[in-house]
Amino acid sequence: MRLLSIIALLSLFAFSDINIVTSNKNPLKSITIEKLADIYLKKTDNINGIKVIPIDNKDSYNEFCKKVIKKTPKQLHAYWMKEIYRGDKQPPPKLSTSQIEKEIKQNPKVISYSSNKLTGKILFTIR
Repeated sequence: MRLLSIIALLSLFAFSDINIVTSNKNPLKSITIEKLADIYLKKTDNINGIKVIPIDNKDSYNEFCKKVIKKTPKQLHAYWMKEIYRGDKQPPPKLSTSQIEKEIKQNPKVISYSSNKLTGKILFTIR
């Protein structure tokens, strides 16, 4: 019983919160998880008429895939291979947290995520 309690406690720490972040200059005020998934699958490139540029975070990628895209990283890779083969779309670039911070400062259209603290406007937090 004690072992189960320890395992349950550790599983709470296995996944951390993910903040969805954009530039303070971006007029977006909020986003739904469904719209966010569409942005990262490149089914759309705007939210309420505001164009955004998604960037994947190397550090939080696996967790983001599971929580937002609802696919494993392997399934998402297969999705992108199919899209690239068709010539339709390219996946968002994958950058480190520090590189994303620079991109957010340079381009107000950038939207990204991180389980680490990022400078910018937090649209919402996924738990």
